[in-house]
Amino acid sequence: MSVTVEDVKKVAHLARIKVDDSQVGKVQESLNGILNFVEQLKEVDCSKVDDSVQYDAKLHERADVAVKCDPAVMDNAVQKECNMFVVPKVVG
Repeated sequence: MSVTVEDVKKVAHLARIKVDDSQVGKVQESLNGILNFVEQLKEVDCSKVDDSVQYDAKLHERADVAVKCDPAVMDNAVQKECNMFVVPKVVG
């Protein structure tokens, strides 16, 4: 599978990423490299791996409780208000 220039532009548009025409070739090369790596992974023989291996691990859960934040952490905030981080709105 090969990514075309049109594919790069479409993916960039869908991801809301600005890709200048001068960068399209580099992005195309990167995406093709990723897809080639995925193709290599498909060639790995996993027939002797038990399907349940990934489910054997126990997840260590912790209580979902609020903890007091070290005041020094807020010193690194770019913007803060009422002792909370201010971040850009990401949902319209």
